[in-house]
Order: sequence, then structure tokens, then C-alpha cells
Amino acid sequence: MKLDMSLSKELIHKAKQNVAGGTSSTMRLPTYHLPLVIKRADGVRVWDADDNELIDMNMGYGPLIFGHRSPIVVDAINKEMELRGTILGFVHELSFQVAELIKKSIPSIELLRFSSSGTEVGQTAVRLARAYTKRSHIVIFEGHYHGSSDAVFHKYHAQLKDIEDVDIIDTLPGCEGMGGAPRNVYRIPWNNFEVLEKVFKEKGETIAAVIMEPVMGNAGVIPPVPRFLSKVRDITKEYNSLLIFDEIITGFRVARGGAQERYGVQSDLTMISKAMNGGVPISAIGGRREIMELLVEGRVFHGGVASGNPMCLAATLAVQKEYEKKGEEIYISLEDKSNMLRDGIIEIFNRLEVPVIVQDVGAMISMAFVESKDIKRFENYRDIKRWSNTNKYIKFQHELQCEGVYIHPNHFEPWYLSTSHSYPIIEDILDKIEKVGRRINWNDKELNM
Repeated sequence: MKLDMSLSKELIHKAKQNVAGGTSSTMRLPTYHLPLVIKRADGVRVWDADDNELIDMNMGYGPLIFGHRSPIVVDAINKEMELRGTILGFVHELSFQVAELIKKSIPSIELLRFSSSGTEVGQTAVRLARAYTKRSHIVIFEGHYHGSSDAVFHKYHAQLKDIEDVDIIDTLPGCEGMGGAPRNVYRIPWNNFEVLEKVFKEKGETIAAVIMEPVMGNAGVIPPVPRFLSKVRDITKEYNSLLIFDEIITGFRVARGGAQERYGVQSDLTMISKAMNGGVPISAIGGRREIMELLVEGRVFHGGVASGNPMCLAATLAVQKEYEKKGEEIYISLEDKSNMLRDGIIEIFNRLEVPVIVQDVGAMISMAFVESKDIKRFENYRDIKRWSNTNKYIKFQHELQCEGVYIHPNHFEPWYLSTSHSYPIIEDILDKIEKVGRRINWNDKELNM
């Protein structure tokens, strides 16, 4: 099945004459992406420049938990525009109103600060950890992404040859131009407590913090193995190091209180954004009072002209009030639809005898094609890098987009559900997946290279 994408293709060509690569974020237009320029969005649907209608499973990379153009968010922004506008540069009541609601959901947060992006709060979290502990090193995990600051931007999608024979890697810069950064970083495999324990035994006196996505979401959805989070919590306490949860993706998505609620483990510092606010550019860093007081004392700097602006906080307040009012109903429904989608995908490809791995936590799902039914799950980045078939996934994504469902063509990117994804829409998605699954020649040599 083919779609007319000629206008999208033409617009992308024009964009590339003025915008580097045609987009302001590399993941929006990888070389293997079909031409796609969106002109309108509503609920779960987007329409491209050629008037093709798509069910969106990307949801802005996770923030749009109430769907595109949600009245909850749009109405709040419109009202704020009439009251205070976009930005003030003064203290206003929205900041503490939002903070109070966030603290109710995530009890480990005693004080917090607002920023504009995940990168900013990631940088602040590392500074706080180093200043509080008076130590230099941070432990991070393969496949985890914590923003693009020099403090933590490592090659999170590294080639296997660069990592598979080594358990503890000092540093692999995320790109050129970083001047040797990230410095003072130990990188280890996810879900491997033995290696983490080894790092602490050998280098514990240097470790300021362990930073992690408590559910890995930047190289597929890979949950923590049983008791992993609690073990990490225990060892960081034993060595007087801090535990930083990057809940940019998982916060208010896998549960109202994020992964901390879902798994019953609290961190010292927490980074949140995305589903916290329903799709506006705002993030937060929060944690124990004595750590956050370093910002008040001026020992650690945090600022930003757009930080805590009224427009974004008004939207966030509306979203947080919706969670407070309907939280239990929202997350039960999202979980049920996520399970329905996961089980449906597995059933379809089992019937087609095409091996797949589908993993989900709450309202985030990922799938990957593998070469053998003997592969049952992924537990870390090395697993998904070693066993998944990229060519098959790209072919599947192209065909599914032509069928009217959009997922990102990189199998490391999760699918995200919103409250706008009704049960009939989930059924429609599964019908389209089956059509595509039956249409593709899975034995094609080009797909199995």
C-alpha cells in the first residue's frame, strides 16, 4: 500500500535549505523516515501536508498523555494568556500550586525547582549530587539518556564492539566537540547488580550518585528486573551516595507517582517532565530538602529566563488537577489498554510465526523483531542491540504508516498511549498491524541482513 507523500517531501526539501537537516531535533527526521510533515493534530490523530490521516502512537515522544490539543491543556494556556501572558520574570502563585500537587504524587520530593527541558534538570541533578556528597563520579547505565549536557551525555546507543567485552567503562562521549566530557562517569550494563556492586566495592568513595531511568525507555522499554531498584537503593545508602531517578518519561506515565510508586522505591533526587505537564516545555528537579537547599544557599546555580513561566505552569497545573481528580481511573484505563495492545501484537505475530519481543510498563510499550523464538525478553541495552532486527522494524514501520498508524521508525523509541486512545482505536491499530504483518514477506533477504 502506498500513500501520496509528495507535498511532505517537497516541504522537507525546502526546510533543509534553512534548517539544519530540516528539523530542530535529529530524531524527528532520520534518514530512514518516510516523508512526513504534520499540518494538523487532534486527539490521537494527525494529518500530514498531503492530507493523510494517521493514528499517532508517538504522542510527542510521551508528553501527550491526554492526546493532541487536549482541552485540559489548551484552555489553561488560553486563560493564562489573558491574565499574565507568556513570561514574567517575577514570582507568581502558579509555581507553588503546581509544586504542592507534584509533591502529593511523589512523596520523595520535599522541594523542587522548575526548568524548561530534561537536559537542564539532568545537569542540575548531577551538580547537586557532586556538591552535596563532595565526590566526583557518577554511575550511569548503557542505553539510558539523561539529556545532552556535557555532564552525562554519553554514547547511549553505542556499538556492541565498543562495550560488550567490558563491564565498567569510564567514558564514551555522546558526540564530537565535548572536549573529553563526560568526565568522572562510570558506565555499566543495566539490570546487572553484580557489576554495580563491583563498582562500589572498588570505587565507592568516589561515587556521588547513581543516575538511572527506573524503567529504561530510550532503547526500548526494559523494566528493572525483580528487586534491582531496591538493591540499588540499599547500596547507595550503604556508601552514602545519592540515587537519582530520571523520571522524565516514567513520571505520571507508568503511574501517577511514576516508577517510584509502581516499584515502591524512592530516590534522593527526581527529574520529571513530559506527562507531568501534558506537552508544554517545562521540567522539574526535586528531592530531599537538605539537597535542594544547596540551590537556595547559592552553592549550586540554577536559573533560566523561561524557568517556571506562567504559560507552562498553567498547563501543568491543569494536568495535575486532572490527575488528582481522576488519577485512579486514568491509570487503570491506560494499563488495561496497554495490556490489550501488547497481548494483541504478540498474538498476531505468533500466528504469523514471526518472532517478536513486546515489553511494556504502564502506558509505554516497545516491540522488536528477533531471529529466534528462544529469545524471550530484553534485560539490558546489549540484549536489544545484539538480538533485534532493525531492517524488519523499519519495513514494518513504513508499511504501518502507509496503513494509517504512526510509530517511530527507530525500534528504540517506545509507543505511548493516551487517554484519547479508546478501545475501538486499539482494535483498529491491531487490525492494521495484522494487515501489515500478512503483507510483508518476512523471508526477504534484505530484511534479514
